[in-house]
Amino acid sequence: MRQLVLYSDQVIAANQQVDWYLLQLLGMIAARIGYISSSSDPKRQYFTVKQQYYQQYDLELAFYVELDVAYKSDLLDQLFACDAIHLSGGNTYYFLYWLQQRGLMERLQHYALHQGVLIGISAGAIMMTPEIASARLCGDPPYAPLTTHQGLGLVDFAFVPHVQDTREDYARMQEYANHQQRVLYGCHDGDGIVVAGKTVTLVGNVVSMTPKNA
Repeated sequence: MRQLVLYSDQVIAANQQVDWYLLQLLGMIAARIGYISSSSDPKRQYFTVKQQYYQQYDLELAFYVELDVAYKSDLLDQLFACDAIHLSGGNTYYFLYWLQQRGLMERLQHYALHQGVLIGISAGAIMMTPEIASARLCGDPPYAPLTTHQGLGLVDFAFVPHVQDTREDYARMQEYANHQQRVLYGCHDGDGIVVAGKTVTLVGNVVSMTPKNA
C-alpha cells in the first residue's frame, strides 16, 4: 500500500499539520528514518537539521546516504530496512540523475509500495510524480547530463512546492497542467499532500490546477 508524504518544506511551524499525518502513517514511537541526500553534504549540515526536526517527535533519522561524491552501496540494505525514507530537497534534476545512476528508482518504487513510508521534501516530493518538469516552476535549473525526466510515478498528479500566490505563478502552473494534461497540486510552505493507499489528502491551502483542453 502506498504511504507517501509530500512536503513543500520542513521549516516553518505550519508543517506540524503535515507532521501529524506522518506520525499516523508510521504508527509507532521511535521509528527509524533513512535519509537520501540530493547532493553531497560533507559536513552533514542539512542532515543534522533534519535529525533535530525528527527528534522532536522521538523519530530517529538513522542513516545518511549520498549518491554523488561519497556514495557507499553497502549502506543501502540498512537504508531500505528503515521504517521510512526521507528524500531531501535540492535540485530535482540533479537528484533524479544520481538516483538513476545508482539504479535506485525501482528499489524506491518497491519500497514505497510494499515496505515503508516515503517522505519527500520539495525536490524529493517532485520525485514521486510521473515526471519532474514541474521543478522548473520553482526555479530549479536543468542538469544537462539528465536525459530521462521520468519520476518514480507513485502518484498520477504533478507537484510544485514553495508556491507564491501571484498571478504569474498561477498562470505558469495552469500552463503546465494544460501542457501535461495532468492535475497539478501547488503547495505553499507549510502545506503538504498525504497518500495512503488510494486516499489522497491535501493538507493546508493546496492549490489545484486542472488541465483545460486546448
